[in-house]
Parts: sequence; structure tokens; C-alpha cells
Amino acid sequence: MDPRESIVYQIWPRSFYDSNGDGIGDLPGVAAKLDYLHELGVDTVWLSPIFPSPNNDYGYDISDYRAVSPEFGTMEDFEALVARAGERKIKILLDLVPNHTSDRHAWFQAALADPESKYRDYYIFRKGKNDGPPNNWMSFFGGSAWTKDEKSGEYYLTSFTPQQCDLNWENAGLRAEMYDMMRFWMDKGIGGFRIDVVNLLKKPEGLPDKDPHKRGLQFPGKLTTAQPGIHEILREMNEEVFSKYPDCLTVGEGCLVGIEDVPDFTSPERRELTMMFHFDLATLGCGPLGKYDFRKLYRFTTLEFKRVSDAWQLEMQRANGWVGNYLSNHDQPRQLDRFGSVDERFRRASAKALCLYNMTLRGTPFIYQGEECGMTNLALEPHEWKDFEALNSFKLLQSMMHVPKALATKIVKRATRDNARTPVQWDGGRNAGFTTGTPWLRVNPNHTTVNIQDDMTHMDSIVGFYKRAIALRKEHSALVWGEYAPVDRDNPRVIAYTRAQAGGERLLVVINLTGKSAKARLPEKKGAECLLYTHSSRPLAAEVLLLPYEGLVYKL
Repeated sequence: MDPRESIVYQIWPRSFYDSNGDGIGDLPGVAAKLDYLHELGVDTVWLSPIFPSPNNDYGYDISDYRAVSPEFGTMEDFEALVARAGERKIKILLDLVPNHTSDRHAWFQAALADPESKYRDYYIFRKGKNDGPPNNWMSFFGGSAWTKDEKSGEYYLTSFTPQQCDLNWENAGLRAEMYDMMRFWMDKGIGGFRIDVVNLLKKPEGLPDKDPHKRGLQFPGKLTTAQPGIHEILREMNEEVFSKYPDCLTVGEGCLVGIEDVPDFTSPERRELTMMFHFDLATLGCGPLGKYDFRKLYRFTTLEFKRVSDAWQLEMQRANGWVGNYLSNHDQPRQLDRFGSVDERFRRASAKALCLYNMTLRGTPFIYQGEECGMTNLALEPHEWKDFEALNSFKLLQSMMHVPKALATKIVKRATRDNARTPVQWDGGRNAGFTTGTPWLRVNPNHTTVNIQDDMTHMDSIVGFYKRAIALRKEHSALVWGEYAPVDRDNPRVIAYTRAQAGGERLLVVINLTGKSAKARLPEKKGAECLLYTHSSRPLAAEVLLLPYEGLVYKL
């Protein structure tokens, strides 16, 4: 199978399923749910980082690339998981973080201990200037992008938290070690990697200031996200690792990656990555400063959603690029809170509408744990926040932007990554069936009515709809490879498009993305067959009145 045909299910292991009662999800817990995932129709599972980590950024600060974190299990547990998944024809993707390590990593500790060590050049150390850091770059989580080594007086680059130390990909020895590590995991039978902030690996020559004439810290932007030479690194990575393993799937996460950039990373003839994520839907309704920018608070229209969606679909098609499509993940609020409805009148319908959208786009669909039963955000209180990004942004909103504490609390509650990291709601019992112990993060109290076990008993089961939508995608290659063409483009409530293969079938998808009834003007075809529907089947007509969040797929 071409890896682009995959149905990918993302697992945040800490919150998926706890097998031993310590309150933290683990690898045996993932293994215990493989039959459920297989029945859902999943053929690839992406595990967010499982490596040892001090958890300053919950696994994205890796202290050992070649081991399994004890809180998740053992290497034997991992190998058993890969084997059991393989029996069900499910591939495992590991989450690789090549831009930085934890400051606890042995390489970095050696670099601190001895400035003459070879490991010093594995990282980016520089002398300061004007009694401060080497340049005016701001980290992606706020504050300076530099941390001082008090022993030597030099600074080292930390583009995220101060405990995440950027690696120097100009160093050939570092690259060789990383490629060898990647082959180590591929040789254990995994299916590939999701690669974190992949476009940051190349830094600009001389590390110049951003906007040197402005006072204060500046986001480096393209000085780190779009540097010449990044594609040479990825082609080397592909040659040294990916190309040696048939059907290896690689998906890149690129900070602020633009629509014009993705084909360069993903066109097959370039031999870099299989696919990339994009952020234009995730950041829809955010201000210029990102998701914590309080000026818009996620306000956007259905037309804006459609225009972003259409633009990416059409450009990837034109330029032979490929994207991984998603509406929620471990870094974003739950999809119903962002794009659907948490109102119980519409929760089920909007969950199915969003599923239908994701499963019928050009690109590879990604499902985030729990969205298949309609999980929602939990407005955690400040003392419950675990996420460094949230805690740091809460301080910066007040200190740098002078936002009142009450408003800063409201903003962070809405935007924190903790929203998507609450335990999966397996049933309506104690701790939602996630653990017999005390969960590491509070369970959403709505688990008594919003959970997988209960959902599957409903006539209008969301889980059941996911199964049907996944099966439809696998049965109709036009939904994978077919040309995307927008329909009724200016409709303010409905998104509609066709997927068609040359000389093959042509499918029409129509979805009301709002909580109000809406008319859609469609290409009428006699004898069109309704293949899938969120509410009920109906014949195709030139004008259709859709119920709130109603969606249908027709074979024309």
C-alpha cells in the first residue's frame, strides 16, 4: 500500500489507556486497544514521543533517543506492541524530535562539562554581545531564544523551552548519529516517523538579528523556518534512512510552513518526505501573534474556512504536493470546540460532519484520539495547567502585553494544549475507564455521557460513522487520488466539492458546516447514488436544503 493511502490515528500515550493503575497511559495500554483501532479501520498509529524525558515539554524534550521512557514501559513492551500491531496490519509511527534535545541528554551534559568536547559542536553555542544574548530572537514559547551557560559565559540556542537545546545540523557527526538512531528504530519494524518542527533544522549563516532596528525580542520567522539548505538536509536524510525501507511513511511538521513550501518537501520526485502538515486551518481566527493573541479569539466564518481548505487542496493538486489533513491534535483544541459544536443538540452531527470532511479530502486523514466519540475541551483552572507553553504565555500576556489577569486566564483556558490532552473517555465509569489510579490530568466530567462505550450503543453512533467513513475512503480510490474541484464556492454555510478520477468514478461531497439549515446548489445528476450520510439518505437535486451539520456523499 502506498503510505499516502493510510488512515492515521494519533495517540498521546500519557492519556490514552493506563494498564497498570499509576495514572499514566502506557505502551501495554496501547497494545490492549489494538483490536478497537483495527475495527475502527486504522492502519497506522502515530505515537507522540515515548522516549525518556524530564517532561518540561512532555516528551518533546528527549534525553535519550534510543530508549523507552520507564513511565510508558520497556523496550520489550515496545517490541511487543510493534509485533501485535503488525499482526493486525497496523504500522507504528514514532514521533521524532530532531531539532533539539533535553538539557539532560548525555550529549548536552558532555558539551557543558567540556567546551572542547566534540559534543559542544552538536549544539549551537555562541558568545553574547552587549552584555546579553547573541541576537534578539524570541523563542516560540516566549522569552529569549537563548539560555546562558554560567560556567563558560556563552549562550546556547533554545528555540522552545530553556530546557530544549537546539542541535547543530551543520555538524556531520551529529547527522550521522541521528541517521543511525533512525535506522535503529526502523530495524525494529516501525513504519516511519512524524518529524517535529522539521523545517527548523537549518539556521541562517551568522545567526543575525531579526529587525535589528526594533527594540526588544523579535520572532525570527523565516530566519529559522525557511532557510536555504533545509532540502539538502532532508534529501540526505531520505537517502540515508527512508529510502532503505519500503513504504516508509514520513510526515513533517513545519513551523509556519506556507502553501508554496509544502510541494518542495513532499513531491515524490524530490525524495524528501511523504507528506507535511499545514497550520492554516489550525490558526484560523487567530491574531498575528498566534493562538494566544486575544484580539480575535478564534472568530472566523465558514467562508474563511472554505477558502483555506480550497486553496490548500487545489495548490497541492496543482504542484503535486501532499498533506496530512487534521482538525485536532495534541497541540490544538478539540475539533468540536474549534470547528463544530459542543451544544448537545449538535455535538454528534457536527462530529460526523467534520469526520466526513476529513475523510474525503485529497491528502492523508489523521484522527486524534477521542475525536471519534466527540470529546470536547475541558476548561482547566490555572492551578491544573501542565503545559509549559500555557504557563509561560499566561505570564507573558500579563507582563509584556499588560492583559488583565482575568482576561489572560480566559485566553489560556481557550488555547492551552492541555485541552486536547485530557484522558481518553473509554466509558462512563470512574476516571472514564482510563485508569484505576489517579489520572495525571483531570478527566473531563462530561465522560459520563461522552465516551466510546456509550457512543457505540447509539443509533447515531459517532464511532460507527467513523468506521463507515473510513471504509468508504478505502473502497473508493477517487477519495484518495481523485481530482478535487470546489462546488457552490460562495455558499456561506456549505462546503461542497467533487473528487474524480480520469476515466473512473466521480463523487460529490456536500457538508453544512453550521448549526443552521442551509441550501446548497449542486450539479444534478440523474441516478446519483447516496453512498454515505450523517442524517439520512436522500436523492440528489439541483438545490438541497441541509439540516444543521448535515453531510452527504454521492456517486455521480
